[in-house]
Amino acid sequence: MFNILQTKFSNWIAAMMAVLSFCFVILPFGAQLPEERKCAPEFNGTFLQSWLSSSWDEERWADEVATMEKDGVKYLVIQDLATMDLEGNWSIYYDSNIDAFADADFGGDVLAATLEAVKGSDIQVFVGLTAFDNLWSTGTLTKEYSQVCDITAEMMQDIYNTYYKGNEDNFYSWYFTMEFSNNILMNLGMPNIVKGLNVVLDKATVIDPSIPLMMSPFTSNYLSLGKGAALVQWMKLFRESHWRDGDIFAPQDAVGAAWIEEDDLVDIWKMYSLAIESCEADVKLWANCENFTSAVADSFGAGLINPPASENIVNVPVTLDRFAYQMDVASRYCDNIITFSYSHYYSENQASDAFIKTYHDYVNNGYVLEKEAPVMGEFTKTVTDEGIELNWTQATDNIGISHYRIMKNGKFLHRAETFDGYHRVSYTDASGSMGDRYTIVAFDAAGNISQEIEAK
Repeated sequence: MFNILQTKFSNWIAAMMAVLSFCFVILPFGAQLPEERKCAPEFNGTFLQSWLSSSWDEERWADEVATMEKDGVKYLVIQDLATMDLEGNWSIYYDSNIDAFADADFGGDVLAATLEAVKGSDIQVFVGLTAFDNLWSTGTLTKEYSQVCDITAEMMQDIYNTYYKGNEDNFYSWYFTMEFSNNILMNLGMPNIVKGLNVVLDKATVIDPSIPLMMSPFTSNYLSLGKGAALVQWMKLFRESHWRDGDIFAPQDAVGAAWIEEDDLVDIWKMYSLAIESCEADVKLWANCENFTSAVADSFGAGLINPPASENIVNVPVTLDRFAYQMDVASRYCDNIITFSYSHYYSENQASDAFIKTYHDYVNNGYVLEKEAPVMGEFTKTVTDEGIELNWTQATDNIGISHYRIMKNGKFLHRAETFDGYHRVSYTDASGSMGDRYTIVAFDAAGNISQEIEAK
């Protein structure tokens, strides 16, 4: 028995060494960015989560569609139409006829509202399917994932029967909502992931093979076995799944969510381009570039098993210096770029118009960002019963302000946002004193920084 186990272990070690050697040979980590682009470094599609649009009336939808068209949005991805929580309860956003959703919470018919709103426009809709909260833990290692995939396939037929006829011009693609990554648990669950995905892909073929399917996974530096193992995982996904010509693989670049860093982008997109070459079908490689910065709280394991803490305490739009770089790298490898999410973070209907105005300036100037720095106004400090109250005059800029950053005695204290169209121009430091030195700078939406001024 010992000899058998020893042999199996030796074979496993040999196989792993072969895999890792293969990865390091074909994946030149730290490779140079290709000079030629495959697409323009700009986005033409957006994700829209159902909870955000579920309350929109016809007037709001008309405004949103007009704004999308003005801003160059051609593809609209409904993030998900059915979500299952940790207790197994479903929430849905379409008029369902399947038993699995008989007791689901109904959040309104987002699918009908979306398809009606885009009629007569050139906007193409990706119909998002199912998500479930346990996916992030052990979901792909249990029967739950396969059960959700079976429900997804039934849901696709249900949606096609009810919504496709009369909406053929705008009903463009299915969106497989579940966001896989290369974390250790999902790496172990890859055989199950492939089986479930094939149930959905096969159903898509039966329903209408001309309708493609898109998925948008991501790669992480945390709780993973590294880039080499990630490449093997994605290659397995392409070799063993029933992809069809025209399907779309649109990975999240994961910079906004902080799963990877900007310095990783060239390696990551090189990895995806190599992985997709292992697929027999003509699958399109798109990029899902993240135009936000996640709010990440400080926690045990920060920077080791999960991303380090962020200065922003809510999710916010990212300035264009980072976003433009993300799109520039992606454009060297990908056929098209969409984003999570124009609708949530760059649309003037949802956020400060400084971001979309700066984006248009970038596009119109040949993908070059403007360099004019903002100018700070006055900055004062006052003693109050609550502490030291800091007040400043709104900064000025040729296009618009993103946020302010305050330092206390040379250390970061607070970040004040303007993302929702309102300028925060005051902050109270409960532990401060008049002897403390406070300084402030303003950032515009391009990432330019004002001169630092000190509170008086």
